[in-house]
Amino acid sequence: MTQQAKREFGQLFQSYLTNVVLFLFAILIYRKSFYYSGFLGPEVQDALLWIVGLYIVLAIPLEMLLPRGQRRLVGKGLIALRATMRFLSEGWRYIRRAPLDASNPPVMKKEEKVAILFLLVKFYFLPVMMQLFVGNFHSITYYWRLFGGTTDIHDFMLRVMFPFTISLFYFVDTSYFVFGYSVEYPLARNKVRSVEPTLFGWLVTLICYSPFYEVSAKYLFWSSDTSGYLSSLTATYAMRIASIVFLAIYLWATLALGTKCSNLTNRGIVTSGPYAYIRHPAYFFKALGWWVAAIPYIVTTDNFLLATLSLGGWTVIYFFRALTEEWHLLQDPDYQEYCKVVRWRFIPYVL
Repeated sequence: MTQQAKREFGQLFQSYLTNVVLFLFAILIYRKSFYYSGFLGPEVQDALLWIVGLYIVLAIPLEMLLPRGQRRLVGKGLIALRATMRFLSEGWRYIRRAPLDASNPPVMKKEEKVAILFLLVKFYFLPVMMQLFVGNFHSITYYWRLFGGTTDIHDFMLRVMFPFTISLFYFVDTSYFVFGYSVEYPLARNKVRSVEPTLFGWLVTLICYSPFYEVSAKYLFWSSDTSGYLSSLTATYAMRIASIVFLAIYLWATLALGTKCSNLTNRGIVTSGPYAYIRHPAYFFKALGWWVAAIPYIVTTDNFLLATLSLGGWTVIYFFRALTEEWHLLQDPDYQEYCKVVRWRFIPYVL
């Protein structure tokens, strides 16, 4: 091994150790903190530990498999750690000089901001998405056990087949996001180019997920239910089929994103699948599915106005998620070109 190769491996190993320490620290928080120890089930806790274990075993071999020019000798963990320490040091010196000398305030480079913000994205969203993934798996197994439990075709379709299909779709959807939050690898073509830079962009995303969802749901209660019934069997089937179709298009958007799946990040512009027709298919068809599934609650209760306003509030939140995502992605020249080709955000030739 040449001296240069030794230096490069030393850098790689230092970066690897930093990531291991950060990941183990995250595991400690997930297991010992009051919130996460109650929120995450034992299966999720074990799965997260397995992910870290796989990283410990496979990270260096997988990095060494890459061509020399693609190896990430300084990973995001080490970049974030160095940037934080330097920023604190420079910030302390700046505070000591101020107000007599307010020059040279501490700043961070774009690469450093991306590293820190993506680690925050990873550490927050991975356990949340893993919890949803495991929950969807249990739903699939539950409905699978009901197969053959009834001889009535309508009872089977409405009580078993439709909810099984919805659970399966969400299971596949969350599996892609679990991978996206777990893995950033050159061969997966999911390098993080940038992370949402605005507080508002983070806010409208985080309020859709625990624990922030529990707060927002107190003011915007949830009235959408894919297991609801209407007054006639035909109308119920039409509602359920429409929900499945809209959810299928939402899943199609996830499949098009592939390994790039993750909130608040730009990991390369996707132009295939439903993204070839509109710019925000996932947000639009997910919200459309909500409205269809909310029809039984809206038309059969006395809370028509409250239900409509609440679901309208969630729709507005998703609208702003789409807008803030677009404002973020417009910093990328590739997305600017994409917008010239795909002109419509939600509905072709309309909006």
